[in-house]
Amino acid sequence: MTWHTAGALFRDRRTLYALTATGFVLSWAIPRFGLLDAYVQLILMYVGINVILCLSLNLINGFMGEFSVGHAGFMSAGAYTASLLTVRVFPHGVAWAFPAACLAGGCAAALLGLLVALPSFKTRGDYLAIVTLAFVFIVKSAVENIDAVGGPRGFLGMDHLTTLPWVFAWTVGTVFVIRNFIYSRYGRGVLAVREDETAAEFMGVDTRQVKVLTFVVASFFAGVAGALFAHLLQYISPGMFDIVKSTEMLVMVYLGGVASIGGSLLGASLYTVLLEVLRPLAMWRMVLMPLLLVLLMIFRPRGIMGMREFPWFRRRPQARGGGRAAGVTAAAQPRAQVPILLDVSGLTHRFGGLTAVSGFGLRMSSSDLVGIIGPNGAGKTTVFNLITGAYRPDKGRILFAGQDITGRRPGEINAAGIARTFQNIRLFKDLSVLDNIMTAHYARSACGVAEALSHAGRYRADESRVRDHALDLLAFFEMEGQASACAGSLPYGLQRRLEIVRALATRPRLLLLDEPAAGMNPLEVDQLMEFIRRVRAEFAVAILLIEHQMRLVMSVCERVEVLDFGTTIAAGTPAQIQSHPRVLEAYLGQEAAS
Repeated sequence: MTWHTAGALFRDRRTLYALTATGFVLSWAIPRFGLLDAYVQLILMYVGINVILCLSLNLINGFMGEFSVGHAGFMSAGAYTASLLTVRVFPHGVAWAFPAACLAGGCAAALLGLLVALPSFKTRGDYLAIVTLAFVFIVKSAVENIDAVGGPRGFLGMDHLTTLPWVFAWTVGTVFVIRNFIYSRYGRGVLAVREDETAAEFMGVDTRQVKVLTFVVASFFAGVAGALFAHLLQYISPGMFDIVKSTEMLVMVYLGGVASIGGSLLGASLYTVLLEVLRPLAMWRMVLMPLLLVLLMIFRPRGIMGMREFPWFRRRPQARGGGRAAGVTAAAQPRAQVPILLDVSGLTHRFGGLTAVSGFGLRMSSSDLVGIIGPNGAGKTTVFNLITGAYRPDKGRILFAGQDITGRRPGEINAAGIARTFQNIRLFKDLSVLDNIMTAHYARSACGVAEALSHAGRYRADESRVRDHALDLLAFFEMEGQASACAGSLPYGLQRRLEIVRALATRPRLLLLDEPAAGMNPLEVDQLMEFIRRVRAEFAVAILLIEHQMRLVMSVCERVEVLDFGTTIAAGTPAQIQSHPRVLEAYLGQEAAS
């Protein structure tokens, strides 16, 4: 067999299915016929349990980019819930008791995960790490004071229900569900949050929903791992689920590779075997493992595999659908014209004692192309942030298509039909060009959570529709050849273009462009001018742009608003603005203007 043939076999999904089926047979045959001794079987079961724990924590720390240190608390919840059920609730010897207890343990952990996630994700930053650290100590303290589960003495009496087939089945199920979750609209939302949470929110991703859902899914599988762990040892105590256990899980994640299913399999396997090899060193293991975590985060912060993936776990290439997706151009999906699309009046915003915008007003129809210019610090980007929901105005009102959107969240404003780009490019740089565009379809995807986790129901049709529309957009703007390229690797001009195409993927009626020509050479500026004209003509979208490049503004805009110190000092056609004395004074100074 040649290397090429071996590689093709490794990439073939049928090989994975065959190996999985073989694994199921072996997991049943090994204990039944004594093919391996009890010690090796025990190590294999620990590997499976650790894979479940590592995958679930990687979903939070790797794929979503948050930092949780409380996974042992959710494992504890699953272990104690399942143990109570099998010992005191379910009749002894009932076949379905153990799987039901594992599910119940997972659900108990998921419920606690929800309670932790809801307040934690109201804000951004390092709050999750602090909250989850406290959560571990709270759970440990609570269990130590509950006599029903043995208090500090621990809980025992469980039958040895965790067997190799059960561990293998739960491990395969965890890989299946988490992989499905990653390759769904929720998974794209998770990756977008990791790359740039602000940009994700402006692209219509419900970032809080995504983070809470991800945390709950991860907590569920930590609870299942706890149930398997308890019925393997037949004894549990509060000390087994302390911060040291959480540290072990972090070591596994950062050893194998963040944001990689294969990395979780590798990290959990290596760690479990390494722990056994170092067992003769007794307590020194507890020093070496945290030290390993520190060294990994310094010298290999993304682990052995990093963000790479085994071919088996990558998304399958999909064929295009039956035709062009509707809505790529205005001709494909006509919209009702609204006489006044955007009506801004009396908009005022202050940063402490500094008034950034004062009494700003603007009216735009459905076909307008308006520019906002002014010196640095004039309040131009603040106006954009107020219109798109990044800031809440102190005074004033914003009407869009007759609806009051003043103070709404960015995701709600995007859903209403307003999209934007940023002064500094905010692409999801570690994602492909195609995934950047598909992420912008998040709010308009019909696939539900259960369908995403199982890849059933509407999932395939919805994914095909989203993918086809994204590819059509890229083809329309002659970028289909870069669909699989990493967005961060594109030339600067193409990155600017991709950001606009991504905004168009949300199907806006008003497009806000914040300094789209920044950093471009004259040839790229000429290409951008043609690009903006084409967008406006083909997509029936109104455009409001901020720009310092006067050649672009005067060439493409029909009206220009001039800001200085947060106040509108002039408004009119490009010809009127070029000769307006107050504009000349603002840009050149009073003497030069005279």
